[in-house]
Amino acid sequence: MTALILAPMLLVTVLVSGLAGAPIVRKAAPALMRTPRLAVGALFATVVIWMAGFAAMGPMFAWGLSGPSDLLPGNTGLVCQRCLDAANPLPPGLEFNTFIPVILLLALPLILVLAMFIGSYRYGRRHVRQQRDLQDALGLGPTHTWIAGQPVTVIVHNQPTAFALAHRRWGIVVSTALMELLTEDELTAVVTHEAAHLRQRHHLILRLLHGGIAPLRWIPLVAAIDAAIPHYLEMAADNAAREQTSTPILASALLKIGEKSGPAMSHAACGPVALHAAGIDRIRHLIAPPDGKQGVIPISTMLTVAGILLVGSLVVHLPYLQAVLDGCLI
Repeated sequence: MTALILAPMLLVTVLVSGLAGAPIVRKAAPALMRTPRLAVGALFATVVIWMAGFAAMGPMFAWGLSGPSDLLPGNTGLVCQRCLDAANPLPPGLEFNTFIPVILLLALPLILVLAMFIGSYRYGRRHVRQQRDLQDALGLGPTHTWIAGQPVTVIVHNQPTAFALAHRRWGIVVSTALMELLTEDELTAVVTHEAAHLRQRHHLILRLLHGGIAPLRWIPLVAAIDAAIPHYLEMAADNAAREQTSTPILASALLKIGEKSGPAMSHAACGPVALHAAGIDRIRHLIAPPDGKQGVIPISTMLTVAGILLVGSLVVHLPYLQAVLDGCLI
């Protein structure tokens, strides 16, 4: 009976949240901004839970549908049917005959996982290529020094810029123009910001995120989370810089970098390889953060949806896992 109730609820929740969940993610921003590191974890967990619910659609439909089983050689089709019968919580006689092979429905989670691995591999290859191109663009003859207790690579550049590379040779990179522009305290704030990116493994988080969800980025909810997490990572690095210096010092540094860089100083070519300190848009959050109460209802909605998806996906996946452990493959 539980499966009969949760199955349609899971189906509706997956479809509605996937197609209409993006505005909720954006409206939750005022509350999520208060704790950006927690926001990153919550959004990451949300997209993982949604993908688990999406992957449960195939095995769930396999409970109530029957189709050709002769696509697999030998007794493989019989083994799959035995596993399905062992995992099916529905009463006998509720199946509908269709032309859809049940093996395709059962294989949906495996297909999704395979697509994620392929997406991660392709993203990793592209990431390495972008990092190599960026390092070549930095030129020869960088110098190494220590600023605010952090090892820093200094490059000769006429634009004030600072960014972090997840590479032992480069790490935190600042330009000579930036060092001339900022005061000692402002430079400390910028370097601390970049050090937080490295210490909190923001590059790894983005690599897992962008690579893993690549097959489903066309879904509005997934795309919204994919776009939101990098902003919260920047805010988390800002918080580390504010703790080391102060909010006015960090805001002053960001303002100077933004004014001197201008629209011509674009980091788009770097892609997600480099995480940057520049960003005038973040100054508003630093000086006058929004009222977190505005995001309470959207966050409550997100938690409710995530709870339904989690319970529903467990109801679907666990019987199949139990059937395999009990020996239906033998």
